[in-house]
Amino acid sequence: MPKAKVSATVSPDRLARAREVTGTNSVSDLLEEALAALIERELERRWLDAHPDEELPGEVVPDLSAVPWDEE
Repeated sequence: MPKAKVSATVSPDRLARAREVTGTNSVSDLLEEALAALIERELERRWLDAHPDEELPGEVVPDLSAVPWDEE
């Protein structure tokens, strides 16, 4: 697949955290993964908005208090 060259300015802390979490040093690979996740999340949100299920209780906030990672 052809690639498009981009120039981006990102938070150094967020970039370091992404590298740490994924084990990936390649900024190109990180951006590819991030864009894929963003597209998937947005398409899911749009689908859910277009297909409401009245039997569901609505937004459920998960309890993440026991999750073993640092919040940023």
